[in-house]
Amino acid sequence: MLALLKNKTLWGLALIFALTLFALLRGGMGMEWAGYGAGETLAPHRAPDSQVAVVAIDAAALRKYGPWPWPRSYIAKLVDTLTADKAEAVALSLDLSAPQNAAALDYLGQLKTLSTDPETGSASVKAKLDEAEAALDTDSILAASILRSGHVLLAAPGDVVADAAAPNDSGSPSFALQVDASSAPQVDLRPPLPLFAHAAHGVGYLSESDTVSQELPLLVQSDSHAIASLALLAAAAQLDVDASTIGIHTLGGVTLGGNTIGTDRHLQVLLRDSHAVSSVPQYSYDDVITGTVQPERLAGKTVLVGLTGGAAAPVLREARLASGLLSSDLVSAPFWVWGMRALLTLLVGLYLMLLLPRLSDVIGIAVSAFLGVALLNGEYVPLLSQSLWLPLILPFLLLLFGHATLAGLDFLRERSGVSRSAMSETNRELALAMQALNRFDQALTRFRLCEPSRLLSENLMALGQEHERGRRYSQALEVYYYLQQIDPGHEGLADHLEHMRQLESTPTLTRTNAAGVLSRALSSGGLQKPMLGRYELVRELGRGAMGVVYLGKDAKIGRQVAIKTMALADEFQGATLKDAHDRFFREAETAGRLNHPNIVTIYDVGEDQGLAYIAMDFVPGESLQKHTTSGELLPMQEAGAVAVKIAEALDYAHKHHVVHRDIKPANIMYERSSGRVKITDFGIAGLTDLSRTKTGTILGSPLYMSPEQVSGEKKLDGRSDLYSLGVTFYQLLRGELPFEAPSLTGLLFKIANEPHPDVTFLRPDIPPTIKVVVDRALQKDPDARFQNGMEMANALRLSIGARKRAS
Repeated sequence: MLALLKNKTLWGLALIFALTLFALLRGGMGMEWAGYGAGETLAPHRAPDSQVAVVAIDAAALRKYGPWPWPRSYIAKLVDTLTADKAEAVALSLDLSAPQNAAALDYLGQLKTLSTDPETGSASVKAKLDEAEAALDTDSILAASILRSGHVLLAAPGDVVADAAAPNDSGSPSFALQVDASSAPQVDLRPPLPLFAHAAHGVGYLSESDTVSQELPLLVQSDSHAIASLALLAAAAQLDVDASTIGIHTLGGVTLGGNTIGTDRHLQVLLRDSHAVSSVPQYSYDDVITGTVQPERLAGKTVLVGLTGGAAAPVLREARLASGLLSSDLVSAPFWVWGMRALLTLLVGLYLMLLLPRLSDVIGIAVSAFLGVALLNGEYVPLLSQSLWLPLILPFLLLLFGHATLAGLDFLRERSGVSRSAMSETNRELALAMQALNRFDQALTRFRLCEPSRLLSENLMALGQEHERGRRYSQALEVYYYLQQIDPGHEGLADHLEHMRQLESTPTLTRTNAAGVLSRALSSGGLQKPMLGRYELVRELGRGAMGVVYLGKDAKIGRQVAIKTMALADEFQGATLKDAHDRFFREAETAGRLNHPNIVTIYDVGEDQGLAYIAMDFVPGESLQKHTTSGELLPMQEAGAVAVKIAEALDYAHKHHVVHRDIKPANIMYERSSGRVKITDFGIAGLTDLSRTKTGTILGSPLYMSPEQVSGEKKLDGRSDLYSLGVTFYQLLRGELPFEAPSLTGLLFKIANEPHPDVTFLRPDIPPTIKVVVDRALQKDPDARFQNGMEMANALRLSIGARKRAS
């Protein structure tokens, strides 16, 4: 049964990921376009831009002037008329890629040659031939008309090709734009004859497709050259913008003058209402030629000329696009929408597969309805308010039909005798089996598939209590929270939840990787105190940058110890974690060999529950940090005596090749009643023996670092610790640090370069002998400092003695 469920899960995931890939690759666009069209019908009617008009070569004109193609002299006459009517620009959406009457003109040329023969020629024949040639050379007539106008745009018909052909060697066409349009569609163009192209104001791409397409490119590429669409050139001409200034944004978008037109990453835009083209002003060719159309109707406008015969006529499509460009009434689909469509499809699929089966029928319908409304709003609200199209019909239909399918399967399962209650009982039994095998996460997953019942509540309570006994408190909370959702009034649940919340506020001991568990240090509540190795944790003593220090009790001999924990897995990863792990135990072992009355004794080092720990002598009293502020300073004599003991301890450690690297008041424990001084945290010291220890990592607190530590020297010796002791002694005397700055960079610069302030400033009671000791300890050059701890300790004794005699 379990294998069958796993197989169903795998098949379901495979189907979801297949649909996600389908969505990412723009599958199912038919339904998306249908959804887009439905949204456009909800939009208010928009008037076209008043500066765009169409001169239609319609059925009436074809009946009067003959079938297409007409002599191009007819088009030349129209261009001359529109020029006289002061049209801003004339865009001919006609195929001018081949010459007209070429064969007839060739014959006339041969006859003219014969007519000039002195034996057979005749002047009257030659004149008639010249007249015939001029009448038949409609290309020259049209070219002359285009040149006279100076505002005529020509079309380069073509269509999108699936695979780009190899670029030819003919060079860049004169009408190509000098921009990178590599993301634009690749097209196969038929440019107009050079005779026309050289006379025209510009040449733009015109799709030959006779289907109604919503996606229209503003630029295309042909033979790796960027070509503007005829509509874009028409809009540029109307705005009096030089076509050479048209720019492209990397992720989609075209700049026209000072405006940016939103596009997708293929430089395509979406047209608004598909019926808006019917409202673009149209005038018949015959009406314009005969003067029926008043000139002021065309003056100052961009006029597109072409064959009409339906909403898909290329000239009407270009007119509609030019109107949208001029009125900023186009829709864009940004480059990220397909990734978002795929993500939402994935999330809907996971919801149907993982969450919906766990919900009751009523709640499931409510959640699905909410998600469906959210998807429809995501589709249509941006479309209607921001001209932004987010194609979300696929995830919406997946949600709709997926929910209906699952509901139908539930119905059939009920009819076939396999009820939801039976499936629930099966899952409950599986959960109990998982719990017996200590597979607690899987047990909770199975429990979540069960229908709520009194028996299920009891099982969940038992699972939570088992987590409590195992000190898996976060997992117990997860179980109790779920039980609260399905049975909030269950007996004893409120008490257990409150108890677990209190545990949440206690110190965390642990790593957070998936294999670990969370343990909490308990200060009350009657539960067993947590263990770390063989040590029972009693309470927290303090926190540091790398871990927490606890008061512990050695369960074997009953000795109180201080336990410093370090969650190495939280600080390091990969090979660095292994290196840090090895170095921690190596250096802790070395520090454990130190035996000095002023160095804390290390009893044990180990690892448990993902934590590295050091068990050391518990030193009563407080750290010297308490005595570093004004009002809490130690008497000068007492501070000097403490510094002497620290210097002697450091001398001992340095002779055993151990450098502390982090001498500061917080790492020095002091019990005033007995005068005991203990240096702590030797567990992170670095060995000076390079054959055993990696160096080069700056450890310690920046405020107390030596100049060589700041500069990142790879090899530090004991004189660095003596500098840090000098900073500590300075702070014990003055109540402030020698170097402070608002930023770490500024602090490190001061330590490395600036002299320390005089320790006697505002403390005239500090004798010169102590000032000499402090000044020498804080020298930038290690060679100018005390060379070992005993030398510094003796100097301190002399200065204290001089102080006694002076007093």
